[in-house]
Amino acid sequence: MKTFEERYTAWLDGALPDAEKEAFEQEHPDLAGEREQGAVLRRLLREHLSAPQLPNPDFFNSQLLAQIEHEQAGAEKRKVRRTWFSLPRLAWAGIGSALAAIGLMVALVPHEQGKDDRNGYVAEVLKTQTSQPGVKATVDAKKDVTIIKLDGLETVPPDKDLK
Repeated sequence: MKTFEERYTAWLDGALPDAEKEAFEQEHPDLAGEREQGAVLRRLLREHLSAPQLPNPDFFNSQLLAQIEHEQAGAEKRKVRRTWFSLPRLAWAGIGSALAAIGLMVALVPHEQGKDDRNGYVAEVLKTQTSQPGVKATVDAKKDVTIIKLDGLETVPPDKDLK
């Protein structure tokens, strides 16, 4: 919705569409004579009022052109200056981060330590004590085989399947 001042100025200038012009004139019948007065005033101003002559027009023009050139140079500098988060910098930062993560993974994650090449099974004996006092456990660790001997246990009958 336009304000009264906007509609009034457009009405004086003759820029209101016909429907809005009729509605505005019906709302404000007391403004009918002001349009002609505005046209007369506009004509008188054009006839009798001219642009003042500057005492030193070349100096004014040179100062104005220097200011325009200065503002254009500043605008070009602002265009050339890259921001910190530009697309190439973000891409290089992502590549660097990925390489650093891969390097840390290779350096910190253990690979193939204590692995048995025959079956891929890794075992470590943690405790060789038993709950029965008469049973003695001993560990014999060799290069490829670890043997745990349990002395003092009852023998297993041959017909019992251990699987």
